[in-house]
Amino acid sequence: MEKYLNMKMEKSNNREIQKVRSFLEIIFRKVPQIRMSVILWNGEEITNLRAGEPEFRVIIKSPLAISKFLKTPSDLHIPEAYFDDLFDMDGDLDDLVRAGIELSKINLTLGEKLRLGAKLFSMKINSAAGNKHHKYQRKGNKYSIESDKNAISYHYDLPTDFFRLWLEENMVYSGAYFSEENASLNDAQHYKMDYICRKLSLKPGEKLLDIGCGWGSFPIFAAKNYGVDVLGVTLSKEQAEYANLRIKEAKLEHSCRIEVRDYRELENDQFDKISSIEMLHHVGEKNIPEYFEKIRKLLKQDGYSFQLTVTANPAKGKFKNSAFGEKYFMPDYNLIPVSKLLSYAENAGFEIFDVENVRFHYMRTAQEWLKNIEKNHDKIVECTSEPSYRIHRLSVYVMYMAFREAMINFYHFIITNKNSELRNIKQIRPQ
Repeated sequence: MEKYLNMKMEKSNNREIQKVRSFLEIIFRKVPQIRMSVILWNGEEITNLRAGEPEFRVIIKSPLAISKFLKTPSDLHIPEAYFDDLFDMDGDLDDLVRAGIELSKINLTLGEKLRLGAKLFSMKINSAAGNKHHKYQRKGNKYSIESDKNAISYHYDLPTDFFRLWLEENMVYSGAYFSEENASLNDAQHYKMDYICRKLSLKPGEKLLDIGCGWGSFPIFAAKNYGVDVLGVTLSKEQAEYANLRIKEAKLEHSCRIEVRDYRELENDQFDKISSIEMLHHVGEKNIPEYFEKIRKLLKQDGYSFQLTVTANPAKGKFKNSAFGEKYFMPDYNLIPVSKLLSYAENAGFEIFDVENVRFHYMRTAQEWLKNIEKNHDKIVECTSEPSYRIHRLSVYVMYMAFREAMINFYHFIITNKNSELRNIKQIRPQ
């Protein structure tokens, strides 16, 4: 074993350390191409010399991390070990994820499984340790109004300063539109909001409903730059309070307001235009027919709606939410293929007017968010916590990777009442 494992520091005689060495020897023999080293909780560094100089290091801070690595589902327990600071990593997340994919392909013989099991079973590990972070607890039936309010509150009702550190000054939590290669994130978000306004052909005096309005960035932009009367609705109290403060500062109280309401609770109102910017994944497929029916009732006869949404990509197989994302990042995240969404809209009485795939723009957006999260580690921990930093760092990276590898997609489309006149709609493309 020592021929292939380079061990720095004096070797410990601790039996748990010895068992981990044996475990690593089997693992490294199965994946000789992984350029990594492992630093154990006693400071000992073990390098896979078969692969050469390590590209990244995994720092094991507790024997409990080893048991987490072997539990299923691994996409829950390994992230939990990271969130709990049972291990850390030094290097690029891409390298670590590639290594994880290779490790997941390992085929152990029955004898190796028995030997590993015996070694790890005999380690004295307090399996009740860890899980220091807050998990999501559902209230009510999934995708009910009560459950949706709880899920949105869990994800969005964190300090506004936390989100500002990585969303930047526009405070837009959706994919930007990079009209130029060297555009900044703020410029790209500004362009995206203007692009949506042009897609909707907004005119002064029109009534606009923005469903899932976040911190009010788009309603404020539309009211200020296109002279429309805007109602934004969100289920997050934190977002609504911050948004209405921004509206007051912009002196737009006469034309823009944000309310804490579920779109299903809107009655007796009709709007010229309706925007829904990346909230469809919170609706749940079973509620999509009701969602489009509600949009149809809220729209005036000749009105139309802009929908921007993350979707599944059936070309890459059936999408499955990550176990840790559902539990710690964005509960009840439900991605549906765009073909199904368009079918549901048509069945509700809409004509599909304009569809555009903008996946690469979200990939770059997530990449910029990840950079901001990593460079603001200390400030994020100060206003939230270390587990919160790690949860968002890993989640945004997975988001970036999923768009990069086309595991998920990103579309916007325009829908209009099938009986309306389409003569006034212009098919807008980037300038």
